Amino acid sequence: MKKLIVMRHGKSSWDYAHLDDHDRPLNERGKKNTAKMGVYLLQKTGKPELILSSSAERAYATAVIAAENMGYPKEQIVTDKELYLAWVEEILQCLSKVPNTVSYCLIVGHNPGLTLLINHFGVALDNLPTASTACFEFDTQEWKDISPANARFQWLKQAKEIEMRDSGDIRE
Repeated sequence: MKKLIVMRHGKSSWDYAHLDDHDRPLNERGKKNTAKMGVYLLQKTGKPELILSSSAERAYATAVIAAENMGYPKEQIVTDKELYLAWVEEILQCLSKVPNTVSYCLIVGHNPGLTLLINHFGVALDNLPTASTACFEFDTQEWKDISPANARFQWLKQAKEIEMRDSGDIRE
């Protein structure tokens, strides 16, 4: 059994017009929503065994903030430049390289590829919003074999659905 959490990067900043798209950072809302989602994911699914991220600044920053809120060492985040603006086949290719000893992987990337990946696994979704997540389980022992045929959709959580109380508890 393999568990995959698909997470779109947090809201990015457009304040630096001179920056290349790959280098755009998160804005404050993106950082806040990502932190909340990290806490939610830890409570909902526990700490992942692997966090795999696009090399783009906004995706990597999302991965780092989520990792910090999940107790995952940021030094262990794996970046892959092939995930930058990747389409379904490229994302699946990256996932096929995940070691089979990993049962639970969080992948952080971009639209439209992540929305298309979710659709590929059988969920009709128009758009995965920023800092939002979808969870799938796959009835297979090897990442190279994940497919629509062995995918089981578990849940979808949008960042806007999560509020954080002053105590730090998450409520839906």
